[in-house]
Amino acid sequence: MVPMKKTLLTLIAVAMVTAAIVIVGPALYRLATSDGTHTEDFTVSGLPPASAGVDGDWDIVAGKGRNTTAVGYTFGELLPSDARTTSGASQAVTGSVRVRDGELVEGEVVVDMTEMRSDIERRDINVRMTIFSTDEYPQARFEVAEPVDVSGVPEDATPTTVDVPGRLTIRGVTRDVVAPMEVIRTGDHILITSDLPINRLEYNVRTPDFAAALIDEDGELNIRLVLEPAGGAAN
Repeated sequence: MVPMKKTLLTLIAVAMVTAAIVIVGPALYRLATSDGTHTEDFTVSGLPPASAGVDGDWDIVAGKGRNTTAVGYTFGELLPSDARTTSGASQAVTGSVRVRDGELVEGEVVVDMTEMRSDIERRDINVRMTIFSTDEYPQARFEVAEPVDVSGVPEDATPTTVDVPGRLTIRGVTRDVVAPMEVIRTGDHILITSDLPINRLEYNVRTPDFAAALIDEDGELNIRLVLEPAGGAAN
C-alpha cells in the first residue's frame, strides 16, 4: 500500500504544479515581455498658428486628445530569450515657465513619480518602490539653469528645436544637462517635446540583482508638455 500512496501523492503534486504553470505562467510571461506604456508623440499635423505671443508666464496643463502632458522613461531590456524596450510614464506633471523679451528666463517641471504607470500594475509597484524608491524620492524635477533665446520659435506651428540647459533631479541626485526641446506655438498653447538621453546609474537608479531582465544603463527621459498662459489668459 505504501508504494501506491507515494504514487498518488506524486500525481497530486504533479497536478498542482501543472495547474500553477497554467494559471500563473501567462501572467509571468506578460510581466517579463510586455513593452510597457510608451510616452506618445504629439500629433502636430494641421495645428493652427499661434494666437498668443510667446512672452509671459505659462503653466503646464493636462492637454487633451493625443496632445497630453506626460513624462516617462524608455530603456532597453535584455531577457533570456529576447531583447526589447521597457517604458512607463506619469501624467501627474506640474510646473511653469516664464518668458521675457523673447527669452526663457525661468522654468520648472515637476513629475510625481508615485504616479508612474506602464500596462502592468505589479511591474509599476516594483519600479516605484524598488527602482525609483518613491517613498523616499516621490518627485523628479527639471529646472532651467540659464536664459535661452526662444524668439526664433515661429508663430505658424512649425516645430523648432531649442537646447535648454538645466538641472535634472532623479532619486535625489541632481546633474547638469542640456535638453534638446522641440517647441511648437499653436493657438494659445505651447507644445514641448524632448527625448533626453540619460544614464540611469548617474542618478543611482539601479535594478535588483535578482531581476530576471537586464536593463540598459543608457535610456531616454521622454518629455511631453502642454502649456497655456497662466490663469488661462492669452498673452
